[in-house]
Amino acid sequence: MTDIPAIWDEETDVVVIGYGFAGATAAITACDAGANVVLLEKAPEQHKGGNSRVSANIVFWPADIAQGEAYFRALAGPYLDNISDEMIHVWAAEMHANKAWLERLGMIPVEMPYIEFPKMPGAECVRVLKNGEGPIGGERLWYLLEAAVAVRPIVTSFETPAVSLVRDGGEVVGVIAERGGKRFSIRALRGVILTCGGFEANPAMLRTFVDGLPNLYPVGTPYNTGDGIRMASEIGAELWHMNNVSGPLLAFKAPEIPVAQWLNLPHGKSYLFVAADGARFTMEGEPCSVGDFHGKVERHGVWMQQTLPTPIHMIFDETYRLSGHIGKANADWDVVHGNHYDWSDDNLREVDKGWIRTADTVGALAELIGLPAGALESTVSRFNQAAAQGSDSDWARSPGSLAPVVTAPFYAMELTPALVNTQGGPRRNQHAQVIGADGAPIGRLYSAGELGSIYSFLYQGGGNIGECFAFGRIAGANAAKEIPMEITEGVPMLAEV
Repeated sequence: MTDIPAIWDEETDVVVIGYGFAGATAAITACDAGANVVLLEKAPEQHKGGNSRVSANIVFWPADIAQGEAYFRALAGPYLDNISDEMIHVWAAEMHANKAWLERLGMIPVEMPYIEFPKMPGAECVRVLKNGEGPIGGERLWYLLEAAVAVRPIVTSFETPAVSLVRDGGEVVGVIAERGGKRFSIRALRGVILTCGGFEANPAMLRTFVDGLPNLYPVGTPYNTGDGIRMASEIGAELWHMNNVSGPLLAFKAPEIPVAQWLNLPHGKSYLFVAADGARFTMEGEPCSVGDFHGKVERHGVWMQQTLPTPIHMIFDETYRLSGHIGKANADWDVVHGNHYDWSDDNLREVDKGWIRTADTVGALAELIGLPAGALESTVSRFNQAAAQGSDSDWARSPGSLAPVVTAPFYAMELTPALVNTQGGPRRNQHAQVIGADGAPIGRLYSAGELGSIYSFLYQGGGNIGECFAFGRIAGANAAKEIPMEITEGVPMLAEV
């Protein structure tokens, strides 16, 4: 535990750690309640926004609170664990309140059809909102929140990662942060709010908490390295939902690029995905397989985590190579930040780079990528028979999506499991308070967003963003209500800028 500084370097009412949708919402709410707010962001200013900027920018909105509660319980299924009835009700009620709150900020809500689990109880309440007309994605919703922060007296500090929380007895009283290579202390007179995302860019944590996926990469921000989980754990927070992730999906990871790239499969048909034994393992599709819902698949009538048996290769022929670019992503973190790789339309530049391997025969291709030649030849032959017959008895791929892989040369591109975000972190209650290992709230410590998300199993698209707003408001309001500690004489109070 970090020692309490004898002299604090700075003071404010509320410190918010992490500038995405959750952090912005918490900061806005606390500021509007009269608190002085400091918003710390680990990334440089040009990379602010975390996963919020690179998400689909859509919001799950339950039109009916009671039905929303039923839908959530169905999504959690056997993983309701210690999610209280009060927590579920507050989640549903605040998610319902999101629409009106966002409209007050200037959102023009447009409903789009996107019910991921229509057969589940309560599914009729599901609405998904985007900001104005136009395609999903982009940053229209993000710009709304960014502008709301900018017009308020919120002190925002970029390239300033929080290093540790300072606890005095049962309360968190401040933060140790780092700026320009030097550490400094900020006393939080009312509270600290953790909104710094998950651990999808921390390979060691992924291997520890996410089973069966030793090589897993983010398609979102590379700055989410589990800092909030570490800091909360150091002061005794209880963790929950650490094994639940939004993913995996299949993507491509180049050594030169910090995040994985979404597949953007052309409409050609002569391709298949194979595992290390040269066999198909799923119904091929984009970004992973048809029937994959944020990394969960239904098998034998039961929903379960999608497994991806790495290494995985996409096998295709010359006809498919000519059908269009495979990896020209439009939603990755690097795309949003303007430094994305421009995939060639004919995929030949990627062949020259060695990202795509090629050979004149399927057997030679197998040897090139380390797969058993006989097994891959057998798999391709069986796939070709299915394509000729218009019936995929192995994975029920639709007849219109099948074409034989027969035109030389043949190609292989190694794919990687990737994920949008993790859901786990410090457990919070209906007041957005972080819960300690003893089951009691840790004083003056709050959280919101993907850091310790409520989602324990299945996930409805737009749900994380909705949760960012819902619990961001709760955290901001409750932190601002805390009775402030006595101001320290001589310590600069970070207020209006």
